Amino acid sequence: MSTTRAIHQLVHTLSYGDAISTEVLALQRTLRGLGFASDVFAIGEHARLRGRSRPYGEIGSVGDAGLILHYSLGSPLNGIYASWKGGRKILVYHNITPARWFNGVNGRVARDIEHGLRDLPGLCAASDALWADSPFNADELSQMGHRAEVLDLLVDPERWERPRNEEIFRAVRASAGVNVLHVGRLAPNKCVEDILKSFHFFHRHICADSRLWLVGIDTDTELYSFSLREMAARLGIGHVVELPGCMSDEGVRAMYEAASVYVCMSEHEGFCLPLIEAMHFGLPVVAFAAGAVGHTVGDGGVVLREKRHADVAQLIGMLSAEGSLRQRVVDAGRRRVEFFSYERFSARVADLVSRGSDERRKVQGA
Repeated sequence: MSTTRAIHQLVHTLSYGDAISTEVLALQRTLRGLGFASDVFAIGEHARLRGRSRPYGEIGSVGDAGLILHYSLGSPLNGIYASWKGGRKILVYHNITPARWFNGVNGRVARDIEHGLRDLPGLCAASDALWADSPFNADELSQMGHRAEVLDLLVDPERWERPRNEEIFRAVRASAGVNVLHVGRLAPNKCVEDILKSFHFFHRHICADSRLWLVGIDTDTELYSFSLREMAARLGIGHVVELPGCMSDEGVRAMYEAASVYVCMSEHEGFCLPLIEAMHFGLPVVAFAAGAVGHTVGDGGVVLREKRHADVAQLIGMLSAEGSLRQRVVDAGRRRVEFFSYERFSARVADLVSRGSDERRKVQGA
């Protein structure tokens, strides 16, 4: 990167269990392993990660250092990054969900997104290098005229080293013969309503002994989560749809290991980390091919080109039954996860950091 032996990171919020923060912490560990001093500076920090980051106002005291900005929305960090003179600047692009998904759900979030989109071109131009956590995200930057190196997300073994929550595991297994799972924020772009429609058909016409688990927070999207509960009630499946909210990593691991099938119907994803987490824990994955999902799943699960709810329900039934089909999909998923290992991630980081003399280039004729 240069002779500078410090590379620090800026992230708006060091959250618990989300994809960006998973990468931030793995990247810090990798950089420190390469001999760099590396701290995380954040505006907010989840209570479970107390002490893992420093207040962002302290960044001015670190002296000469490379700086990595994890970019996903408008933030005061953008100005700090743009004016940074202490060393090489790298922007990691995690994608920005289009504001249209939040119109009528949360106007403030929509405005923050629009702010983020306005800032992005200038920040790219001010960067010495651009990294994107999927080919899909790199392509978005390419369409703006900037070339980005791809640094795929990872299944971080450190995050999953704790054993599962046995109480949750047993409760899920006892709740139904077939447990369908989705993990992620309850946000409009996730199109969770399509999971509800598919599960309605599955529960009513294929397997009454079934339950749907929608694990994730609804902070800033409370109106959307209310609409999901209302839809479940209208469909007559409210009693078998669970929305447990935020869970510890031990709890989420229990959900992955207790569930029967993982389903994703999202229509906008920059990567979608839960897909490979589900594969890692041996769940067959069914996902709609939108955004980065096709790349993330690869040949490790079933990728849908259309949303035919009755067909999805039948697929859930086929994959939830023990047999050769389920086993083939599970085995394919485990092979796919190897591509997102910590070892591969850290080797890629080492390679990218070693290219200190490489300058960011505009895409020409690509």
